[in-house]
Parts: sequence; structure tokens; C-alpha cells
Amino acid sequence: MLANDSTAQNRWLYPLALSTLTLFALALRWHYVNTTVVVAPLRGDAMQYYEYAWNLAHHWVFAKNVPGAAAITPDNYRDPGYPLFLAVWMKLVGSTGNSWYAGDSWYIAVLRCQALLGALTILLATRLSRYWLSPRWAMGAALLMAIWPHSITINSDLLSETLFGFLCALSLLLSANAFRRQNLFWAATAGMVLGAAALTNAILLPFGILLAGFLTLCKLVPHKICMALALGSLLLPGIWAVYDIQISAPVAGSSSKDRVLQNFVQGSWPNFHSAWRASIFGDANTQAKAHASLQAVNNEIGSLQSSPAYGAEAIIRRFGTHPFRYVAWYLFEKPYSLWDWSIEIGQGDIYVFPVKNAPFQINPIWLASAAICKALNVLLMLLALASPFCAWSNRRCETKLDLQANRAALAMVIGLLVFVTLVYTALQAEPRYSIPFRSFEMLLSVTSISAATTWWRRSRSPKFSI
Repeated sequence: MLANDSTAQNRWLYPLALSTLTLFALALRWHYVNTTVVVAPLRGDAMQYYEYAWNLAHHWVFAKNVPGAAAITPDNYRDPGYPLFLAVWMKLVGSTGNSWYAGDSWYIAVLRCQALLGALTILLATRLSRYWLSPRWAMGAALLMAIWPHSITINSDLLSETLFGFLCALSLLLSANAFRRQNLFWAATAGMVLGAAALTNAILLPFGILLAGFLTLCKLVPHKICMALALGSLLLPGIWAVYDIQISAPVAGSSSKDRVLQNFVQGSWPNFHSAWRASIFGDANTQAKAHASLQAVNNEIGSLQSSPAYGAEAIIRRFGTHPFRYVAWYLFEKPYSLWDWSIEIGQGDIYVFPVKNAPFQINPIWLASAAICKALNVLLMLLALASPFCAWSNRRCETKLDLQANRAALAMVIGLLVFVTLVYTALQAEPRYSIPFRSFEMLLSVTSISAATTWWRRSRSPKFSI
């Protein structure tokens, strides 16, 4: 009877612990968005997202014209996922439009919804990790995800990272469940969620097909399940592509292609981030030099957009002047920059926009938590990098199907982080872009620690002898 009581207690311990940690993560994020004041929250990318959302909510047109503009010109410069998310809240709650202010009820609703999505992302990622991690290690990763500063502060900004991270976690968990059940419907559903993530951030557009192809080649998942996943991931982007075709002769600089070229050129200059920061935060002399550097970048962007052949030739010539410098930039510095701590294109440290009254600024416990996380950042980066070489799975499986599903789940997480690192390294890399994937980084870091601990215990166990 005592044994049965112990088994029942253990069965309920993990769900209880996970629920508690999820509520803890929600409480941190809810407190942060309710107490932190973002100074001028509509600026940069956030302003464009707001403009798209306002025009969607009021005119059913995807355009970045300012609210109340005489003419609304549709474009596809930004991805539609996050503006649609904002537009839904505008329709549900209402927005004051031209006289927008930070006390708008829809703005408060968006921030609180993002706090909820941030907490749910931890729940989903932790559930995903149970395919290859034990409950204790999964809970350790969940605690790390719950307190990570970037994942908390981003919820107070009108930026796509929170929604994007949630959709990524949901799509991978649904995919793992589909692999375990060998279910075509759930595989297609997972693909559709992955497609929704790609419409929130277009870097994931080819990921569904690449993932399905990789899992098929490795024989971890039946080809029909992979086919359903790939087709599902193409459905929503395919519908959006029809809209792209209908946009004729877009204004220069207003298409998604222009944005990709812009990110590529900016990311190819090793001094772009420092020049941008100097142009905003430097003194008069520093700002003048920074503006000259940024003008050179803009000139190269213009050349590439107006004449791709001539622009590409200019970039190649620039690379040829210091080849080893650019080799180091792309092989080492840019990947490191993606997973580094301090946000470059923004206020800096853990903030994209300047804030007041943030708990990380005034509360000693929050300050200590941020300091500990900052000290761990490089170590977690290295541990995640080591995860593919440590172990595929430490969990015992009853069937071959379970083993393959566990390995497929881990392979998806590793593949996602490798993919986004390569894409951002080719385009533009900075810590803000890694925020949606921080939960997966921590899962892989804990995976390495778990594998190392298992190896250490086995090495110290007495040898079996007759």
C-alpha cells in the first residue's frame, strides 16, 4: 500500500511542479509588464507593426502608412503574423487611433497577453524536453527559462519575438506528439503552426521542408508523417504568397526582398552595430563619424537594390580588402553576437527600448537574478553547442517507436538552433533575434549537463565482476 502511495505521489509531483513553475513565470512577466514603463513604445519596428495593425483593423489593408493617411498603399515589407495579432486586439478592445497613448486598453491587453504567451512558451518547451530529459532536468531547464531576463523584458515591447517564440515551441511540441502517435492530422497541424511562425518571422519559411527532409533521411520519422508536416508548413505561407503576387510595382524599399537585402548588407559590416550605437548615444564628434559609416552602408544597400550585379561586385571587393577579417566575422563573431547578452540595436543590456521603473533596475532580487544569468550566458552558449555531441537521449524507452520519437524531438530542437544561427549569421545577428529561441538554448544546455552527469556517475560506479 505504501509503495502504491509513493507511486501515486511521484505521478503527481511533476505536473504539480510544472504548473507551479509556469504560474511563477507568469507572475514574473505579469508583474513586469504592469510595473515597467516603456519610454515612447512606438518607435522603430514597433511603430511599423502598429501602423500595419491599425490599417488592418480599420481598412483591411496590409500597409505601413501612418494612421489617418490620405492614401493607403499595400506592401509586404513586414511579415503579417504579429501585425495581425495586434489588429485582433484592436478590434476586440478598441484603439484610439491617431491619438494613441500608452494607456490604451488594447496596449495593456497586448502586453498582458504577451506575458501569458511567454509563460506558456516555458510550459510547452518543458513538455517538449520530456521526450529526452528526466523530470528533474526538465524542471531545472524550466526554472532557468522562467527567470531569464531577456524573455521577461521582451514582453513589454510591441515586437514579434514573444509571439514568434510561442509559435515555435507549440509547433515543435505538436510535431513531437505527431511523431509519437504516427498521426497524419497532428503532423499537418504542427506544420500549419510552423507556417504561422514563418508568417511571424520569415526566416522559418524553409525550415518545415528542411526539417521533414532531414528526419526522413535519418529514418527517425516515417516519410508520410514528414510529408504531412512539410505540406502543412507551406499552407499559410502559400496563401500569403497569393497576396504578394497581387502587389504590383511596390515602392522602392517597401518589399520583403528589400528588407532581406538591407539586413544582409548591414550584417556584412563588422562595425555596423557600433556605428549605430555611436550615432544615437555618442558625442557630436563620434556621431559625425558614425553617420559617415552608416551612410556607406546605406549607399551599398541602394546599389544592391538598384543594380544587384553592381552591388554584389562592390560587396565582394570590400570582402577582398580584408578577407581574414571577414572570415572571422562570419565564422565566429556573428554567431557569438547572436547569442551574446547585450542588445545592440536598442537601448542595450536586456532592453530594446528605454524603460523606467523596471524591476531589473530597482529590485535587489531581480538585479541579482539578472547578474547571475549574465554570468551564465557564455557557459550556456557553450553547453548548448556541445549538446549534439553529448547524447541523443538519456531516457529509457519501451519501444523502438518511443526511442525514435525521443530522438526526433531532440533533433528538431538542435536543427532549429543550427538553422536560425546560420540564417542570422548570413543576414544580421544580434541578441534580440535570439530571444524567441532562448528556451531551446537552455534545453540543450541542460541536456549537456544531464549527459555529463550520467557519464560521471557511470564512470564512478563499481565494475561488474563475477
